[in-house]
Amino acid sequence: MADKAFFIGGPGTLSASAIQGLLERGYQVGVFSSGGHFNELPANVKAYRGQRSDIAALQDALEDFHPDVALDFICFTPEDAQQNFHLFAGRVRQFIFVSTVDVYGYPLTRLPFREDDPWRAELQSPYAQNKLLCEEILRPRFHPTQFPLTIVRPAYAFGPRFILSFMSRAQGVHMLRRLQTGRPVLVPGDGTTLMHVGSAYNTGKMIAALVDFPPAIGKDYTCGHPTFTTHDGYVQLFARALGVQPNIVHIPTDLIAALDHPEIRDCLLHALTRFNVAFSIDRFLRDLPLFRWDYTLDDWARYVVEQLLSERALEHADEDILDDRIIGAFLRAVGGLSL
Repeated sequence: MADKAFFIGGPGTLSASAIQGLLERGYQVGVFSSGGHFNELPANVKAYRGQRSDIAALQDALEDFHPDVALDFICFTPEDAQQNFHLFAGRVRQFIFVSTVDVYGYPLTRLPFREDDPWRAELQSPYAQNKLLCEEILRPRFHPTQFPLTIVRPAYAFGPRFILSFMSRAQGVHMLRRLQTGRPVLVPGDGTTLMHVGSAYNTGKMIAALVDFPPAIGKDYTCGHPTFTTHDGYVQLFARALGVQPNIVHIPTDLIAALDHPEIRDCLLHALTRFNVAFSIDRFLRDLPLFRWDYTLDDWARYVVEQLLSERALEHADEDILDDRIIGAFLRAVGGLSL
């Protein structure tokens, strides 16, 4: 009888390759989610449709599937974390909580940042604050047999359904469309700010590698690529995949942040992209020194761009967004200067 791995959430940006990685290792896989992408699941995965908040449906799925290990990719609130403990304590031989590197707090206290470096209490986003609260609920309840917890904190990992721009978590495809059409692309600062970028496929495989890995019980790991790049390097990554030269417009970060506008106050710049971001994955590599990344960043960027082009996704990303208004205002102001 094959071992059974149960996913809460999926198939998503990271969970899709984690599911694939466990299938390749011979696991039976069950997925509980709202079902938006069930058509992308392999035929041999057992799918359970339900909302994360529907505990009765989740319990029914667990009673039917009887998992040996469980992974939660969509635990976002303290209530979700409490439910995880009650659902899985004494029931599985490993529970993996997917957190985020954002819990470390920005600006990072060290570059590259290690899991045991000092964290900052002043977290910038409600998302990170809630993930930290989830960790604070789960971590004290760790027990090697009754609640065998592993925490993973993925760094930014892009895929066909998730690409960041510097201002938004939701407008990366717009950035690609601007590159494709030669329109200016906003880069805050001078382009040298560090950014830890990874392939969603590789990061998901890292998470899968920690499943049923005894040294991972009771530990937490940063997961991501072993290298990092700059803001300009990030834009150039997609430009190469599109076969274009990027038209980058650098605008001082403090100038953008000082703009008194609701879209600026709530944008990703304040929470993340104005900071140098680089993480060490030495802890993961010490425990799993034979792990190999299947894609280089360039290979993965080409794959993602090809997927988006095949879906004609860039054709629907041509409307003006906040970046356009900022670039336009900046160029008008700079154009009016004279000596």
